[in-house]
Amino acid sequence: MSIVFNSILDKVSFSAHQNMINKIFGIIPGFINGTIFAALLAIFFSGVPLGNSFSEESQNSTLVHQLTTQTKWMEDKIRPVFSDITDSTNILTIHPETNKLIKLPFKVKSARPRPDLEAKMLILINQERSKRRLKPLKADPPLREVAIKHSQDMFQRGYFSHYTPEGKDPFERINNAKVTYLTAGENLALSPNLRTAHTGLMESPGHKANILHADFGRVGIGILDGGKNGIMVTQNFRN
Repeated sequence: MSIVFNSILDKVSFSAHQNMINKIFGIIPGFINGTIFAALLAIFFSGVPLGNSFSEESQNSTLVHQLTTQTKWMEDKIRPVFSDITDSTNILTIHPETNKLIKLPFKVKSARPRPDLEAKMLILINQERSKRRLKPLKADPPLREVAIKHSQDMFQRGYFSHYTPEGKDPFERINNAKVTYLTAGENLALSPNLRTAHTGLMESPGHKANILHADFGRVGIGILDGGKNGIMVTQNFRN
């Protein structure tokens, strides 16, 4: 396309290029071209955690999030052609009701707790619930301990699952912590940043159902920062 367009432009006179009308209308393809490059940069900063403050601000930027969201239509069209293509959002999730265990290609022995991100995620969750006129979830410190321990265990032993390698499911882990409940649920996400994690969970029917479950009243969120390996998010819900 570049060769064809350039060959056509070469035949246009210099005076036509300098015409004011041409320059004005040239803003349109210039804007489109700039948006494409901005989206590519947004995908890069969103998908590559560089481990510094600039990278973190870029990953959590509203503009970056909007640009990467707008490019998702292209990914959805391409994925059926290339079945092994990596999701541009770089988020790993697993259905809340499956016992599948995914082995991670890395282990993180000393991931950093991120209570600041946990607080922000609670705000995002309650914003979603508010849109549906659902009661907000309250932060649950005992349940948060269950969540943070599971995030830590997955990082340290290099796996991703609702079940531990020994076969303990979320309900056993909650029971072992002596936390009472009538109804409970769990969401997991491994992502470069918080916005991507939240968006990915909301785009998954099973995870979205937990976030918007009318019977849930409390949530414990455990987030650990694995640096270049992203953040490990565990959300435990109860009534």
